[in-house]
Amino acid sequence: MKKFKRYLAASGILLFLSFVMFLVHYLIFGQLENTLYYSLMSLCFIPINILAVTIVFESLAQKRIRAERISKLNMLVGLFFSDIGFYLLKLIVAGDEKVQALDLDFNDLKTCRNKLSSHDHEVNFYKIDYPELKSLVISGRDMLSNLISNENILEHETFANLLMSLMHLRDEIMFIQHKELTTEDCNHLRGDLIRVYKELTFQWINYLEHLKQFYPYQYNSAIKFNPFAASI
Repeated sequence: MKKFKRYLAASGILLFLSFVMFLVHYLIFGQLENTLYYSLMSLCFIPINILAVTIVFESLAQKRIRAERISKLNMLVGLFFSDIGFYLLKLIVAGDEKVQALDLDFNDLKTCRNKLSSHDHEVNFYKIDYPELKSLVISGRDMLSNLISNENILEHETFANLLMSLMHLRDEIMFIQHKELTTEDCNHLRGDLIRVYKELTFQWINYLEHLKQFYPYQYNSAIKFNPFAASI
């Protein structure tokens, strides 16, 4: 109610000022007919002006809202990599016997993306530290569940697909966690890992691009201690 009264008071003041300026114009220049003509002409363009201003401001507002939403989503992606994503990618990369031949230089993200796009992402399951992988995935189940339940994540398609693939891997590992792995189990887990590996790789590149644009100091640290480095 108070807000409405303020709008009403402001409208009254503006209308009064408009009337005063119209009166002053008439007293100085006379020509009532011409004054009324141009005043009505200006009124005719008010709807068009309102439309133009509304479209421009709405477009700017939508861009700002989208930018803020993407920023918040990238914060969630950063949290994911800090808690589980970085270490998970490091464990999987250890089973990729061909990745070092790519000679990835993460100072050039475009070239890295192109090289990884043509990479087959094959994984030797027996070169992966499975007990560590199992511990990491199971211990991160609550964080994964919280992330996937965030409705905003659905707007980040690549990240949402990664989380779904990772949750499937988690479920498979939890299902067989108390039994000795058979060859069939290893082959099945290997297929799940390859799917996670592909999506995790490209999400890592996307995340680095975000850091490079907005947080260059974090980007420099990330590429220095990246999961693809043989010495890490």
